[in-house]
Amino acid sequence: MEQTFPAQFLEKQGWIKMVSFKEAEGPLKELYTQMKAKSGSRPAVYNAPTGDVANIVKSHSLDPEGMRLAFGMSGAVHWGPHSLPWVRREMLNTVTSRVNNCFY
Repeated sequence: MEQTFPAQFLEKQGWIKMVSFKEAEGPLKELYTQMKAKSGSRPAVYNAPTGDVANIVKSHSLDPEGMRLAFGMSGAVHWGPHSLPWVRREMLNTVTSRVNNCFY
């Protein structure tokens, strides 16, 4: 099912500067390195095919401390001992995105 967007939506899309792993320095580089070290237990879909950091992570790259806090909480919720299995969580994300007419 192809998703379409109204023209006025497409004209108003924002752009976020994202810092790649290669460009990162200081605290951001350290955080990327820590996150990459912990990514081995997650499904391969979370790893960018380029070897870079996933775009969802890079979209937070201008605020490393905010990224650390957001993904620390997210990690506990999504990958903790009482979290839903990945397949169920992805199903819920997909259905929610479709209902909200949002590409996921």
